[in-house]
Amino acid sequence: MKNFLNPNWLSKAVVNTFSPGPYICYACQNEARLNEHGLCADCQQQILLCPHPTWLPPLDGLFIGVQYTEPIKNAVLRLKSCHDFSYVPFLAQYMEIPDEWSVDLLVPIPIHPIHESLRGFNQSELLTQYLSSRYRIPYSNELLLKKKFTRQQKRLTADARRKNVRNSFYAEPECKGLHIVLVDDVFTTGATMYECAKVLKKAGAARVYGCCVASPKA
Repeated sequence: MKNFLNPNWLSKAVVNTFSPGPYICYACQNEARLNEHGLCADCQQQILLCPHPTWLPPLDGLFIGVQYTEPIKNAVLRLKSCHDFSYVPFLAQYMEIPDEWSVDLLVPIPIHPIHESLRGFNQSELLTQYLSSRYRIPYSNELLLKKKFTRQQKRLTADARRKNVRNSFYAEPECKGLHIVLVDDVFTTGATMYECAKVLKKAGAARVYGCCVASPKA
């Protein structure tokens, strides 16, 4: 696995800017001249920003970089299914942590140990490591844990998602008084992130924010 905490490690998208192409587009996998984001012109046109996401308590704020269009969906799937870790910096380039959040700690949305063992990694943790390096904010994958094995969320309705993750997370008391950013790849209904924020607040966290790559909601 790449060491994402090493600032000298460059993604293919960055390397491509130093010499002429064509190269392989991150999204469509076709040969093309790429822009600074590692995308061909056709895929770049499909990238839509998500500048004003809405959120509800217990979250105190939410940042979502882009909409979950086909290029981003393809990138997320290649990271998860093909274990292509070069997609971590590609996806993380669309994530930002606002200065006004005054963050103490980054925390990835955890997955159950069984799911992590089957996949081999937690993509949210890889994104968190990369953001930690970029913003020089510490992160912890031990402060928030998933204690209950649950069904995968993607085929469930919004109400079923909320019920599926209810009481499935545990937060350590060390989160008391901290300003925490939860990091995930895709924000769909928000059921998982809201449940995690609720658990952290109950354990004493002062503020809990969310930061995600993309959302299918405009």
